[in-house]
Amino acid sequence: MKNNQYDAKTFAVRLKAMMEYMNKEVKRSRLAEQMHKHFAATAIPKSIHCLSLRLTDEYSSNANARKQLPPPELLPVLSDNSYYHFILASDNVLAASVVVSSAVRSASKPEKIIFHVITDKKTYPAMHSWFALNPLSPAIIEVKGVHQFDWLTRENVPILEALESHHGVRNHYHGDHIRGANVTDNPRVFASRLQSRSPKYISLLNHLRIYLPELFPKLNKVVFLDDDVVIQRDLSPLWDINLYGKVNGAVENL
Repeated sequence: MKNNQYDAKTFAVRLKAMMEYMNKEVKRSRLAEQMHKHFAATAIPKSIHCLSLRLTDEYSSNANARKQLPPPELLPVLSDNSYYHFILASDNVLAASVVVSSAVRSASKPEKIIFHVITDKKTYPAMHSWFALNPLSPAIIEVKGVHQFDWLTRENVPILEALESHHGVRNHYHGDHIRGANVTDNPRVFASRLQSRSPKYISLLNHLRIYLPELFPKLNKVVFLDDDVVIQRDLSPLWDINLYGKVNGAVENL
C-alpha cells in the first residue's frame, strides 16, 4: 500500500512539473508569435522598398516627376474653404496612394477634393513622383515634406529634439522591452508594449495631427486620415457635421 501511495505521489509531482513546463513553452511560443507578427507588420517588403527607390530615381531624372503639385494656377484653392480638405501624413507611398485614390473614387464630387499629403524628407521625392506621374484628376493633390513647413521648428515642436536623436530612438525600439521578455509576461500586454514602441509612434508624422491648426491656419475644417484605411463611401457629409464648438471629432475605436 505504501509503495502504491509513493508511486502515485511521485507521478503527481512529475505530472505537475510536466504541466508547468508545457505551460511555459506555450507562453514562450505565444511571445515569439507576437514578436514575429510585430516585425512582419512593421518591416518594409522588398517590393515596396524598391518602388520607393525607383520613384526617387525618377524624381531626379524625369522632369514630369518633379512638376509642381498642384500646378501654380491652382495654388489659391489650397486655402479655399469651399473645398473638402483631407490631410494624410505618411512615409508609405503605396499606402498613401490607396487612401487618396479610394477617397477620390468614392467621392460624389471629386472635383471638390483637395488632398494635402505630408511625408518626411527622405520619402518626399518618391511620394512627389508617384502623385505627379499618377494624377487623380479632377481632385487636387498637394505633396509636401515636413522640411517644407517653416513652422516645424524645435522652438514650436519640443518633441523634435527627441525624435531627431537616432540613438535614443533605437534604444526605445530595440531596448529591454524585447530583450527582457520572459515566459511570465502576458502575451497581450507584451504585444501592446511592442506596438507602442513601434517607430511609427515615435515619428514626427504621427504627431503632426496635433499641429494641424498651425500648419493649415487658413482652413476652417479638415479631415485627417490614417494611411491604413480604404475609403468605400463619399466622405463629404463629414463637413456638414455640427461639432457644437468642439475643436475636433474622431471615430471611436471599437
